[in-house]
Amino acid sequence: MILGLRRGTVQLVDYQPGWSEAFAIEKAQLARVLGGSALAIEHVGSTSVPGLAAKPILDVAIAVHSVADSLPWTDLLRGLGYTSFGDREGWGEHFFAKGPDENRTVYLHVVPAGSARWSDYLAFRDTLRARPELREEYQALKRQLLARHGDNRTAYTEGKSALVRRVIDGKVRP
Repeated sequence: MILGLRRGTVQLVDYQPGWSEAFAIEKAQLARVLGGSALAIEHVGSTSVPGLAAKPILDVAIAVHSVADSLPWTDLLRGLGYTSFGDREGWGEHFFAKGPDENRTVYLHVVPAGSARWSDYLAFRDTLRARPELREEYQALKRQLLARHGDNRTAYTEGKSALVRRVIDGKVRP
């Protein structure tokens, strides 16, 4: 199983069945450390969609009552290898990354339960799981963007945004 990505690079690998197992292990560790303060722990992002090529980093979303609930987690998660980046994108989530800069393995997104951000993570994942033709369209787009933009992460991410927005806005659903 391939898991881990050097910071600043864009790399796509074919879907790895071991990603589900890696998530199950990570979820169990997070649940043990965070206890009841984590309302839900979900595998999101491309590694959560069988058959979809992805950057080899697990995306994990954790629902909380309030993002402030996760502020005491910094020391707890440091013990599991995570670094806190706060609300680095201004999206109203607390972001953590696991692993050193040169080999990230997990991105952890802490968001309020019931928020648009939480719903977006789940809707995008569930739609790609349910719609093979959309999954294939997304995969082809990602490969095209990687070929065109190489390691320009910003251009790669921005190039995906219209399709992602179309799914999240409900224009395409299972």
